[in-house]
Amino acid sequence: MRYKTRSIKGQARKDNHDCAGAVFDGVRGLFVIVDGTSKPGSGKLANSFVFEVIRRYQLRINLGADDTTHRAAEQLLTQVILELHGPLFEKHTGTTSYLVGVASQGRLTIAYEGDCSCGVASANGSIEWVTPPHCTANWKRDRTHRELALNPARNRITRCYKVNQTPNPDFVFRSALAGERLVFATDGFWADLPDARQNDALQASSIDINDIEDDVTWIDVKL
Repeated sequence: MRYKTRSIKGQARKDNHDCAGAVFDGVRGLFVIVDGTSKPGSGKLANSFVFEVIRRYQLRINLGADDTTHRAAEQLLTQVILELHGPLFEKHTGTTSYLVGVASQGRLTIAYEGDCSCGVASANGSIEWVTPPHCTANWKRDRTHRELALNPARNRITRCYKVNQTPNPDFVFRSALAGERLVFATDGFWADLPDARQNDALQASSIDINDIEDDVTWIDVKL
């Protein structure tokens, strides 16, 4: 398993409110991508979320926790996301969208709230996004990501990580097959970059992106 992460500050804010982290321990890949909102403190909240999810997940694995099935991985992710909610908001303000993916034993388990997304990149450069964003424009959960990118209502998030709401992630389960290429991305990537530029970003991770208002962040994973 090989992966690269990239996060580029957009033009709209002084600071980058996105954050991404990834780790492969020889057995499983753990991928976390977070998109902090414009509310004060959201950037620091996003960074702490990424750090703590990875740290707490690995700690539980080292103590004997199981994630060899979709059900086991779902339970473990739920426990980690719930247990860090209180401690994070004792230190931070703000709100975030988040997505956490675990690739293990040929399975991919995804937990998310908000508009961060996971997709499978094909050889021709197209990406099949598998996580329907939580936003007003997608209230029926039936819009494609390209359709949502053209709808301003996609910016009104209906679920996110915030202080006065218990985390309640949606889960997506699928295979994680050798040879596949996964993309974990914030909406700055999947919505603000046209398909051709998304492909360019995957082909050349050092690509300059300096004309987008939103922060643009992605993790490129080759299984």
